[in-house]
Amino acid sequence: MFETLREGSETTASGTVGAGPDAATRPSGPEQRNARPEAGRFAEFFAGIGLVREAIEPLGWRCVFANDIAPRKEEMYRQRFGDEHFLLGDIHDLGVGDLPPRLDLVTASFPCIDLSLAGNRAGLAGRHSGTIWPFLEIVTALCIQRTPPSAVLLENVTGFLTSRGGADLADVCRRLAAVHYVIDVLFVDARWFRPQSRPRLFVVARQREDGSPWSRPGSQPSRLRPAAVRRFEAAHPDLPFVDLPMPAPPDETPGTLASILENLPPDDARWWPEDRAAALVTRMAPRNRRRVDELLAGERDGVATMFRRRRNGRTVGELRPDRLAGCLRTPQGGSSVQFLVDCRSGATRIRPLTGREYARLQGADSFPIEVNDRQARLGFGDAVCVQAVRWLVRHAFGSDCRTAHNPPGSFNETVAARYPYAPPTSGRGEQQQPLFK
Repeated sequence: MFETLREGSETTASGTVGAGPDAATRPSGPEQRNARPEAGRFAEFFAGIGLVREAIEPLGWRCVFANDIAPRKEEMYRQRFGDEHFLLGDIHDLGVGDLPPRLDLVTASFPCIDLSLAGNRAGLAGRHSGTIWPFLEIVTALCIQRTPPSAVLLENVTGFLTSRGGADLADVCRRLAAVHYVIDVLFVDARWFRPQSRPRLFVVARQREDGSPWSRPGSQPSRLRPAAVRRFEAAHPDLPFVDLPMPAPPDETPGTLASILENLPPDDARWWPEDRAAALVTRMAPRNRRRVDELLAGERDGVATMFRRRRNGRTVGELRPDRLAGCLRTPQGGSSVQFLVDCRSGATRIRPLTGREYARLQGADSFPIEVNDRQARLGFGDAVCVQAVRWLVRHAFGSDCRTAHNPPGSFNETVAARYPYAPPTSGRGEQQQPLFK
């Protein structure tokens, strides 16, 4: 059975970020339990604060299960959606018996730290990103022991495509192909929907009838399937890649950084003291000081986002040159927090982006925030862009992706014969464990 495991708790600062005038009005609790019975049923793994659910329930989908290991994210999830469906604990301890019946879609926004260019690049052998393997064990078991989910949706950083020279992504695709999924690999950037640069790789898998052929993907690159994706597909002709009928993504970013900012009073404690802001500007490289001067002159609405970096033993500020926020991250280190440089008053003021601003950049404008800024940045920084996922699911699956299923157990012999062992879970040559015992 599943045993709940908790991360170490962290002391949080006093004070909370209020939900403000755009607080959530969508129903939760009993009203959500009355969802239409014909709605597609989905399970959200690595759920975090629930932004995949936030994205696709308005399309008619119904969440029937959610799992994550982080108590602070669970707190925010329950504040939004209530106590139903969420199971806190380690995915390694989760079995098919813990899941509800009939799942049409399973999603996994699994940890990126071992795949990110800013991380350790341990790949899927890493302790964090390697949690994709127990998730795929669950998918395989569902296909063998129950009616297979019609679709699987994976999300991660674009470094997933190049990890171990593409071998990690190929291993994941082979595992999905073994249980009769066809696969589309898509590049989606949050900037198409929100003023945030957040490119992500999605693996979209659809069930096909046992033994039925699939149409080979095209070779022409596009914004959804750039040249790197096409090269990956061409390098793995054994895998069942397809081009799902997706429309072209939006051409222009709706809104700008200035449009999502809260109007904090000058005496708000989150603004840096003047001398601290001036000292950081003085230490900036010439290119970044010029960007501050441009903001003071009124360019780019007078605002920009900034990350702090360690360069040559000094902490410096580096500004974006456009009207977008950089990719949101979790606030685990000083360089991960995103700051606002605001020159609209004629002076250079600096503060961290607020939890509400993080929410707006992720497309969760009305998400209730009853925690402090740091916890809110943790929850939203380690999540998905709501509009990006909604757009993708709408066009890839619609509101119900149920198709003709193979009967439970029909894959057992095929899968056991072709893939008797799980991909390695470390890079140290440990003996692989049988996938089917």
